[in-house]
Formats: sequence, structure tokens, C-alpha cells
Amino acid sequence: MKSHVSRPFLREVEKEFNRNYPYLRIEFPKNSGEGAMAGVDAREDEALQERAHDLLKTDARLADTMTISELEAALMILFSLPVQIFRKSGRLWIETKMTRDWTLRQQNDRGRELAPGEEG
Repeated sequence: MKSHVSRPFLREVEKEFNRNYPYLRIEFPKNSGEGAMAGVDAREDEALQERAHDLLKTDARLADTMTISELEAALMILFSLPVQIFRKSGRLWIETKMTRDWTLRQQNDRGRELAPGEEG
């Protein structure tokens, strides 16, 4: 997966992560990845989604007990790219730098608590 990963695939990894943790978001640098989103048909999109799911579950070992710092390290190894992880806080997305030792579950639960119109 290292370095020659397509932008559409990185985008799908971001979306797949958000499907698992709706109050968290990962972002790769906007200029990373080769290729544009245009021209990805439905079959390709479905294949990218499946590959992203497999990569996060198997290669990155995504789990509720994983910390932000562990996830950052795993994604850096897989992609050789920096990644930023954000948590929902009200109507804003905030960086998780100060809470890097929290698990993904703790981060997501805290985001849910702070989301407008949702009970925590």
C-alpha cells in the first residue's frame, strides 16, 4: 500500500473509518495520493470500499481499544503518509492531539456526547 496509493482509495479509507466511528474523522493531506476522483464507476467504488474495509480491519487492526496514537502509527506504516484525526465537538471538528492516549471508543463516545441534539 505504501506511497503509490490512489486518492480515491485514501478517500474511501477516510469514509470507511467514519462509518465505524461517526463522531471521528481521519484526513490524509489533500495533495496525497495519485489520480483524481472523477471516473470511478460504481464497481470500482464498491471494490475500493471493500479494500478500505479490509485494510482497516486486518492491516491496521482497527479496534475500539486502539488509541489515537496507535492508529496514527499504523496508518503511517501502511501509507507512509501523515494523518490527522478529528473528533466531533458540537458543530466543529477538533484535533485529537491532546487526547491521543484515549481509545477510539472513548473518543467516539465523547463526540456523541457533544453532538448537538444527541444525548450522551
